[in-house]
Amino acid sequence: MKFSILWISSLALLKCSVLAQVPSDKNYAFSDKVSALKSKSSEHERQISELLSESNLTPTNFDLPVRRTNKVPSLESMPPVPPAPYLPVPEYYEVKKPREISVPNKTVVPSTLPQVSSVTSAENNESNLSKGLELSDPDDATNPSNSDNADSVSTEVIVYERHEGYYFGPLIGFTFPKDGAVRDLVNGKIPFESESGYLLGLQFGKDFDTVRWEAEYSFQGFDGQAIGGGNNYKVGSHGLLTRLVIEHELGESFDLRAGLGMGVGFISIEDSQEYSGESFIYDFVIGVGYRFRENLSLGIDYRYFLSAAEDAYDRISSHIFVASANFDL
Repeated sequence: MKFSILWISSLALLKCSVLAQVPSDKNYAFSDKVSALKSKSSEHERQISELLSESNLTPTNFDLPVRRTNKVPSLESMPPVPPAPYLPVPEYYEVKKPREISVPNKTVVPSTLPQVSSVTSAENNESNLSKGLELSDPDDATNPSNSDNADSVSTEVIVYERHEGYYFGPLIGFTFPKDGAVRDLVNGKIPFESESGYLLGLQFGKDFDTVRWEAEYSFQGFDGQAIGGGNNYKVGSHGLLTRLVIEHELGESFDLRAGLGMGVGFISIEDSQEYSGESFIYDFVIGVGYRFRENLSLGIDYRYFLSAAEDAYDRISSHIFVASANFDL
């Protein structure tokens, strides 16, 4: 028991001595730091005072150096460049045969290319090899008059092919009507003699190779004289027709055609009073066509025209010769 008490008391004394020494060590370290800082500060002040006491201080130059540029030589001072050597390209004589060129609505056989026999071309090749770089005249290959090697020249043949598609064109013609009659409520039926007249119109259609469909407006006008003297009549017929035409080729540019048209006509016969009405009209057509341009053809037709009779007039019939020009679209 006594031994344990002594052991504990010795440990307590040792701990107190250790704890008592720590604060003294800390105070000593802090005082050393403060004294070192003061000595450094006094040394710094001394160095600054020495620098300020110097009178000959050189100022610092902050100017940027001038950039040096390379001098570009002028074009006049440059030596001339010698031209590159030029070698002419040899032109060899090429024999071509005429060929057909397909162009829309026509076929052209060029006539500018000469036909040269194989024997002649072989002789030309040998002569060219012997002459080396001697060049032939390019005009000799295209101009038959300058070339001695051309045996014959093909003639140019232009064929305007048949156009398939839409077209339109004007109509003009002469009409030779038969005699007719008007029906008056007071005097009854009054016959008249018809004189020759004219026809004007416009047509629009589509060509299906061998068949045509047409729509037409036409005006037919002529005069009439009452039989036995008396009244003079002016007859006018506005017609709207649709027509079906069948064509047959007679050659490269000619066509033979026949067709049937039907529609409605607005007929007016005028004298002291007017006799008018609407009638069913139709015609029979036969004629020929000729194409003389790429998109233009001319037609000559004969038509037999008929209209139905109405209460105010008898039927009108006439022989018509029509010329038409069709422009392809």
